[in-house]
Amino acid sequence: MAVVGGVGDTGRVTESLLIGRAHQSAALRTTVERTVASHGGLALITGEAGIGKTALVTDVAAAHRGDLTVLFATSWESEAVPEHWLWIQVLRSLRARLGDEDWRALHPAPAVDALLGRGDGAPPADFELHDAVTQLLIGASQRGPLLIVLDDLHFADSGSIELLKFACQHTFFERILFVGTYRDSEIDPGHRLRARMLPLVAKATMIGLDGLDEDGVAALVRSTVGDAPDAATVAEITRRTGGNPFFVEQTARLWASGQPVDATTAGMRDALQRRIDQLPRPLVRMLTLASIGGREFHAAVMSQASGLDLHEIEGALDAACQTRLVRREPDRYVFVHDLVRETLYNTMSGAEAAHHHGCVVRALVADESLQKLMLTTEIAHHAWLAGDDLDPETAVEFLARAGVESNSCLSIGGAEKYYRRAVERCTPAMRRRRVLLRLDLAGAVRWLGREDEARRIYDLALDEAEESGDPMLLTRAVMDVPQDQRLDELARLKADALEGLAGKAPEPGLDHDELTRKLLLQYMVAARRSGSDEDISFGLWATHASNWGPGTAAQRQSIVEELTEITRRTGDMEMRLLASSLRWVVLLEQGDPAYRGQLAEFCALAENSDSERWHGGAHIDRAIVAMLQGRYDEAADHIEHSHYMAEGDRSYTDLVNHLRWELQLARGEAPELAPDHVNSSFGVWHADLLSGITALQRGEIDRARRVRDRLEPEADLYGSWESLRLRFASELAVAEGDAEAVARLRERLAPHEGEWLVAMWGTSISGPVSHWLGTLAAAAGDTGRAAAHFKAAAEQADLLDAAPWAEIARAAAAELAVPPAPQATANGAVFRREGSTWTLAYAGRVVHLPHTKGLADLHRLLSQPGVEAAAADLLAGYSGDHGGETVAADARLGGDDLLDPEARARYREHLETLDEQIDTAAALGDDARTAALDAERQALIDHLKAATGLGGRSRRLGDNHERARKSVTNRIRNTLKKIEDGHPALADHLKAAVATGAACVYRPGADAPDWRL
Repeated sequence: MAVVGGVGDTGRVTESLLIGRAHQSAALRTTVERTVASHGGLALITGEAGIGKTALVTDVAAAHRGDLTVLFATSWESEAVPEHWLWIQVLRSLRARLGDEDWRALHPAPAVDALLGRGDGAPPADFELHDAVTQLLIGASQRGPLLIVLDDLHFADSGSIELLKFACQHTFFERILFVGTYRDSEIDPGHRLRARMLPLVAKATMIGLDGLDEDGVAALVRSTVGDAPDAATVAEITRRTGGNPFFVEQTARLWASGQPVDATTAGMRDALQRRIDQLPRPLVRMLTLASIGGREFHAAVMSQASGLDLHEIEGALDAACQTRLVRREPDRYVFVHDLVRETLYNTMSGAEAAHHHGCVVRALVADESLQKLMLTTEIAHHAWLAGDDLDPETAVEFLARAGVESNSCLSIGGAEKYYRRAVERCTPAMRRRRVLLRLDLAGAVRWLGREDEARRIYDLALDEAEESGDPMLLTRAVMDVPQDQRLDELARLKADALEGLAGKAPEPGLDHDELTRKLLLQYMVAARRSGSDEDISFGLWATHASNWGPGTAAQRQSIVEELTEITRRTGDMEMRLLASSLRWVVLLEQGDPAYRGQLAEFCALAENSDSERWHGGAHIDRAIVAMLQGRYDEAADHIEHSHYMAEGDRSYTDLVNHLRWELQLARGEAPELAPDHVNSSFGVWHADLLSGITALQRGEIDRARRVRDRLEPEADLYGSWESLRLRFASELAVAEGDAEAVARLRERLAPHEGEWLVAMWGTSISGPVSHWLGTLAAAAGDTGRAAAHFKAAAEQADLLDAAPWAEIARAAAAELAVPPAPQATANGAVFRREGSTWTLAYAGRVVHLPHTKGLADLHRLLSQPGVEAAAADLLAGYSGDHGGETVAADARLGGDDLLDPEARARYREHLETLDEQIDTAAALGDDARTAALDAERQALIDHLKAATGLGGRSRRLGDNHERARKSVTNRIRNTLKKIEDGHPALADHLKAAVATGAACVYRPGADAPDWRL
């Protein structure tokens, strides 16, 4: 039997060539053979519906199945399809072909696992996802060439198309061939994918399929029904069908059943309907019911929905398989093409179709085991199309589930759609559910960057919660909205909710934080009275979030312990992971070394979960502890791993940026504030505090005072920044010599000695409280108490393996025992480090600056006037730069590209010319010239591969050389700017005498100062 192209048919391959497709088949075979031999590319096969596109690809792929790995994916025109559906199929197929061991050997990036639905976190950025999939395919192609078939691109989601464009562009030299099929007649100027498809068309090998000629039609009719009509009838069929193989097949069957051939003139749908009319009525009814389920459907679901016996349904569907309208797969049935299903579906009235959709949902409710056969989004789609035929509570439940799952599967746009539909389906009586769904919807809209729209939805939720008269619901709403906007309105609503729960108005004069805490206390009383795990969990989380700062850790520990207990009852893994993560934080905050075991437990849980969000969370928590313990390079690695999951998620990205700032601070640097910090989703307090602490690190007291003045009048909502603010206030009080502020801070911190300052939900650890008490006592001249505090701080740090804090405490204690350095004389020149501070004296003026690497660089240069020091040696010589020695070794290499852009362009141009010459020689049958050109081409590709990285990126020599020069030059220049703020004369001298670059030197001239170093 010949291979013919039914609409969406995967083909029936029993002959070496398709009927009437010899030329197109040869063109595609040539492309496949080139992929096997050297490199792939992109081929696009176009034609109208039913023309035989899929059959052509299937035939060629079958002929080469032993030469390459074939991965097949097909688009589906349905709202239930997730983003990047084509690539989900490709990756699933590749994983199944390779097996788990070989799949893991490819080291799939986190974005790949996220795409496969293993995560519930925020989606990765498009570039990260595209690059991860492309690199995985490149790795797989090293094991053998790949043929990736993407069928029906005209139905594809935009994400799948964009990823295809990226993969084609970055696999030019790899043995990967992408073959796409689509209906070019449907990609008209108004089509949603037209603009995305045009760049693909410009780069692809195009293979167009037209209708069969009369000989081809005759052969196809004979193949279909075993006989062929006379020449005149064949000509009539050809004229009326345009040679479309699908139309020809349908017409041939009608002709064989005694029907006239003009039955096809009404077009494809009419031909399908006439074919369906020939089927027995019970079978038509069965297929019509099946059409409700979508292109793929399950007999068990049909049985439960229709009330018919499963064996009866399977018998009817097996009969339908004989008609080739559907085909059977291991666990489901599939319509041969969507048009078959659409024709059947359109025979029903709107009310009848809605009723059947409702029956499907009710079947899944009656037998929950059937729900595993369908995507949650598919069920939600049925619930939506059921309309009024389905009770609202059931519809809302499935729509809300689809919203949650879409969010966890990295489809925030899908989550928005389902939450919006769930809100719309709520009845007036479902006020509580509607308010909570509006809050979820607003969160999705806000994540998508539509702040104004999100604010309007939040306002609707607040208004409806207030009108409900339910203080529990109002509390949920007022605590769920962003807490950095409309503070007066939030305070009013919180006061109303508190009055409703407590039965009396709150006392006047409460600040916002205290009002929030009292409200949550009353909420928890009511929640425990109700016994609702949902209400209790919300109250516990909200209380935990509102209760930070010194002295709160013990209460928060009891909260996370109770939350953990709730997870045992509810099986809520998300809650269990969050509680486990926060538990190690509260243990550390109390100075309990058991935090290490709890961190290990959390990381094990996170890594065993299917959630990319929690995989990233494990990296973040490990980075925090690595910083605490002084393993800065390890912390940087964890931060970068978590960064891969941060793209696109604003709050996650802001958290990673904060950790980078913390790492620079831990290393003794004074990090500049990036624009991302200023515009952080954490609010203005975050940027101000980081700016103030950075200013103090740089010795910029006036700037720090301005930050303090901005912070003073602001209420610190929920105390999440309290410990960080106490650190800033302590450093500033000491720097200013403000005795009153020092005394006040000593009193504030004294009750909490033994604890640690922890802010931002554990991401900011500012050392033991004892350290700051010691610092404040030393500033107050109370050296005895200061020594005791520093001794305690060192012991507490040792207990938690926090080596940097132990070292700082011991150094501070040692400085207390050192007599003050003599004051510089009027003409003396001093450049000396004393603990964590540098004393600089020149031309009768003395300044003190906190330690920086730039000051250490200048100190070394001043110690050897006229002697050049390599930038790489300066970079390596600083003890805090653990990677410096490696950088110094590498930096002695050059820094040029192995292949510059102009050379790359010339090579590529020559490669394209060779391809054309090879094709011409092959067409002329000149085998000798073809072989010679092929050898030249392969040699060129080998050279290019040696000079490029994956995806064609140019390899470089000695990038660290330039890094060393830039790093040292920048830090010396930055240090000179700090010196200039307090000592312009010294800065002028150093600017004139110090030269920077690949080698740095201090050349002071004849009037060189006599430096005391």
